[in-house]
Amino acid sequence: MKRLYQQIASKLLNEITSGNYELHQRLPSERELAERYEVSRPTIREAIIALEISGVVEVRNGAGVFVISLKPGSDETSDNDIGPFELLEARRLFESEAAALAASQVTDEELEAMAEAVEAMERDNKANVQNLESADREFHMLIARATKNNAIEFSIAHLWDVRNHSPLCMRLLDQVRSKGIQPRVDEHRQILNALEKRDPQAARKAMKEHLTRVIDMVFEATEIEAIEQAKRALEQQRNRFLKSDV
Repeated sequence: MKRLYQQIASKLLNEITSGNYELHQRLPSERELAERYEVSRPTIREAIIALEISGVVEVRNGAGVFVISLKPGSDETSDNDIGPFELLEARRLFESEAAALAASQVTDEELEAMAEAVEAMERDNKANVQNLESADREFHMLIARATKNNAIEFSIAHLWDVRNHSPLCMRLLDQVRSKGIQPRVDEHRQILNALEKRDPQAARKAMKEHLTRVIDMVFEATEIEAIEQAKRALEQQRNRFLKSDV
């Protein structure tokens, strides 16, 4: 069974190939599509990215999504390609509980290694290193290993591997990078502080809040129509001023 974003991508593709949308035509807004198909906006965004990868549409930041081909080219995605927002939700669930368990198991040596990973993350941010994920992943995997549970470590490692091998996730990650967004060192320090205190509840809370902010950040950074919405708001404001002058 196809994933939800793949089902929506198929429906949009059918509309394009059947002539409901012409070449170079702009698709309805993300919000309109979400209401039409009764799904969340992240699901619509994942479907759009899938169509972009297949060469059917082009995302123009601030302008919208436009049809550039009436038939798909090579499709790099697969039935096993998990959507980026779905993946982040899974990470938030698993890694929050892993942090709580790690707080009661972690050793001083493991805490030192985590502190080194945070320092490496900070150095990479200052140096504007392109491969920012290495220190970030190391920090999260150190927490997974600190649970002393091989199944948990394997599960979290698999989620990171899925992200790094998913064309859909990597396309979205490229959009985030293009905005200059880097891993939040302060949030990782909060997680580390909770682990140093051996406080499971605080560790769970810090990890959950961190990954919730990541989800929000990714959603905001990949906003397709943000500029257009800002223009509409300014135009409405301008019209109100004109009316008040009459």
